[in-house]
Amino acid sequence: MNSGPLAGDVLLGHGAKAAFSGGGGGHITGVLDYDSTVTGTNTFSQLATAPTTASVTTAFTTGALNSANGVASYIEGLAATQTFGNINNTTTIVGDGGLNVIHVGNIQNAPLTLSGNASDYFVVEVTGTFQTNRTMALIGGVTASHVIFDFTGTSGNVFQTSGGDRLEGTFLATHGGGFNFSDLDLTGALINTDGNVQFVSGSEIPTFAGFTAPPVPEPASWALMILGFGAVGARVRSRRPLVATATA
Repeated sequence: MNSGPLAGDVLLGHGAKAAFSGGGGGHITGVLDYDSTVTGTNTFSQLATAPTTASVTTAFTTGALNSANGVASYIEGLAATQTFGNINNTTTIVGDGGLNVIHVGNIQNAPLTLSGNASDYFVVEVTGTFQTNRTMALIGGVTASHVIFDFTGTSGNVFQTSGGDRLEGTFLATHGGGFNFSDLDLTGALINTDGNVQFVSGSEIPTFAGFTAPPVPEPASWALMILGFGAVGARVRSRRPLVATATA
């Protein structure tokens, strides 16, 4: 990481190797939490603005890891309400007023719009890659905290951005795929448990908006998602993002 600001907290654990530098105005507005297994040179103090740091137990990061994996597993078991092969052009996905489960192969430099109302929740499972330099829009009352992308790829960069992109939602990867960002402008959160995260070149999360499940589960199995992200948020409060990496 050499960019910012990144609104809220960052969590590192389970053998993550961290490297920071001061280029690009690197700044974490919250607390950089880490467990005793984190390694790396230039760790913690080399951003343009040194972050506040705090150590957490490996039991806590294990709980966060298990929660993220549980949420991903649940998402990947949901039946699709809409299915797309590859999205390569301007596309609008219209919600039905409730839980929308979208299955997508690849998203490539496509202006993407999610349309619905304040009751719509979009769960997008991406089996390939999401590579973009375009803007994502939410219209009709859809909020970033009602959007989550789950990546099932096991290698390479499953989520990659370049100049000019603006995105909304929580982006979750638990199978080994990496995140690589240039000029990312995200309202949302990043969670990666088993892949590299490169947060560089003018990237920022100006506003944290982590995914929240419906207040009244619909269906009841939504409780699993509430439990999963609730456990992750026990130490990292709701206003803060979680970036969990487990790279050697």
